Amino acid sequence: MQVTIDLPDQLARRLGAQKAKLEEIIERGLQQHGDGTSPRWREVIEFLASGPRPEEIVAFRPSEDHVERSRELLYKNRESQLTETEEAELDQMEHINHLMTLLKAEARKILAAQSKS
Repeated sequence: MQVTIDLPDQLARRLGAQKAKLEEIIERGLQQHGDGTSPRWREVIEFLASGPRPEEIVAFRPSEDHVERSRELLYKNRESQLTETEEAELDQMEHINHLMTLLKAEARKILAAQSKS
């Protein structure tokens, strides 16, 4: 498919210099601005929106799809083969992992306090 768009000259020059990466730039932009959430974030948001109890938060595990994609990206990263889009996806997964680590730590504190009562 061919698409024609009018751009300001300055932006057109910047994109022209990145012509080889134009498809990747557009894809990354669509991922970031589509519905505002990636499938990885959507998974966590849906889980948290369900109002999980502390023990459910501690037991939470990402989907097999998430785990497999993480493995794939980590392998490509070790081999220095990540595209910019994949690098952004891996960074996003790191943020999700950090959030879930913090949530699980807080949930464990709550469970420990409950067991002392």
